Amino acid sequence: MSASLPLYSGKRLESAIKSAELGIDISKLEFSKAQDDLIYQVVTAYVNALENLATSQVDLETEKNLMEHEKMIAAQFDAGAKAKIDLLRAQVETSNALQDAARSHATYEVALTNLAALMSTDSIANLTVEDFETHLKLDDVEKYLSEAEENRFDLKADALRIEQGELSVTSAKSGWLPEVSASVGTDLSGVSRRWHFTPDASAGLSASWNIFDSGVTRAAVESAKVEVERLKLALNADLDVVHEDVVTAHKNLRIALLRMTTTQKTVELAEEERFIATERYNVGEGILLDVLDAEVALSTAKKNNVSARYDVMRYSFDLAHAIGDTLRALRSA
Repeated sequence: MSASLPLYSGKRLESAIKSAELGIDISKLEFSKAQDDLIYQVVTAYVNALENLATSQVDLETEKNLMEHEKMIAAQFDAGAKAKIDLLRAQVETSNALQDAARSHATYEVALTNLAALMSTDSIANLTVEDFETHLKLDDVEKYLSEAEENRFDLKADALRIEQGELSVTSAKSGWLPEVSASVGTDLSGVSRRWHFTPDASAGLSASWNIFDSGVTRAAVESAKVEVERLKLALNADLDVVHEDVVTAHKNLRIALLRMTTTQKTVELAEEERFIATERYNVGEGILLDVLDAEVALSTAKKNNVSARYDVMRYSFDLAHAIGDTLRALRSA
């Protein structure tokens, strides 16, 4: 029976142990990155469903308003107060609104289906979405860039891979150094069913040093160094992508916030225009085209406002995801 213990390996064993520990840390970071990516996909699909639902509601409201106009004009036509062309135009616009409402509702159901797929839900029958608010404050872009460099799981993993590569260089260099190990041993002999130690026991140190290896160690060292440089370039490339994601999301969010304010004002103006056009038509001072155009303009303004409102939510999650913490967009400051 014998046992040996390496005493010195030129840091080859130490590098292998440390590299394995770094590998575990890298796996944990990759898992955290995958979790955040999945959360981002789910919340993005949820926001898309909310936007499609709100758009569908606008189309339903427009359809309802146009149907009321059609009923009013039909009654006036029966009384001989309006021309048939007005009734026909009202019927056409109502039919178009009905089709728009059907299409937007179908789009909403598709968005729900996509969300259900991400949630591993078989049916959308009991799946509903409810509005919520995001709380990501729009600060200076440089702040978000610094946070992304510090928090992104993929950048942390890249840094650890570089550290692994440097350990591989150290391990390769151990080929130029000696290896020393200690060993002990003894012989066992059996008498009947009882074992006992014989006097033949040994202990000692051994060393080996491969001085001439035909350049194998040098090639391994150079290869490991090249791999380190490749990993550094990969980190720089990922860093550029992260910076681009942060800057793009920041700009999109800033523009969406401006659009939300502008489109809300436009909705108010469009509502006033529709009111005036309807009143003028009812008293015989306006034409039906003005009423229908005002109704369409109001519908467009409301849809633009819906788009801007949910773009704010969407780009808030984009920015939070670019920083490395998607759920941050839901947390109050």
